[in-house]
Amino acid sequence: MSASEAALDALAARHLAGSRSMPDAVAEALRDGILTGLLPAGRQLKQDHLARRFGVSRAPVREALQILAGEGLLTVSRHRGVIVAPSDPADLVEIAELRGLLEGHALRLSGPRLSAADFEDAAALLDQAEAAAEPVLQAELHWRFHRALLHRAERPRILAQIEHLHIAVSRYLLPAWTAAGLSVGWVASHRDLLRLVRSGQVGAAAELNSSQIEEARSRVAAWLQTREPT
Repeated sequence: MSASEAALDALAARHLAGSRSMPDAVAEALRDGILTGLLPAGRQLKQDHLARRFGVSRAPVREALQILAGEGLLTVSRHRGVIVAPSDPADLVEIAELRGLLEGHALRLSGPRLSAADFEDAAALLDQAEAAAEPVLQAELHWRFHRALLHRAERPRILAQIEHLHIAVSRYLLPAWTAAGLSVGWVASHRDLLRLVRSGQVGAAAELNSSQIEEARSRVAAWLQTREPT
């Protein structure tokens, strides 16, 4: 058994042990594999093979693949079947543009409604992120911080779209962050974001959030170029 197969088995065991539905558990395990680069772009995913590896029938695997295809993590090729979606710099640009628009709007709605407890929770997440050593954990805490600032927007459709964009961009961010690390000073810049929201300057906070999104996009785009074949 290869190291990647063993790692995939570990993911499967961890997620299948939870209380969620079988398709969701399979989707979560495969999603983690894609976002961390364990299942690289172009990797073919066969239902029968996955069903055997996960110890489940083909039905939950089929549903899981449909979920991930809907998130843009998988594509269906006429010749190769289901494959992990390739990296696309144009896709990264569009995701960043949408994030800037939607997150800024949600922040303007949510910011004035946040409580003192919400701000304390957000600050605690940044403390945890600063202390974390693993990029994957830092990335998770980073997203939880943003979710904490946006959750009172009272726009479930917009927040669902933002969640979807977070998943879509993670397949670019996580491999880059794992290889090169997060940007220097990212925690400090997010403390600035929190300070602006807390002081009622939500417009300025939204602009800072957009600049952070663009800075991340630029860094990841540069990293992707280093991986292109010469």
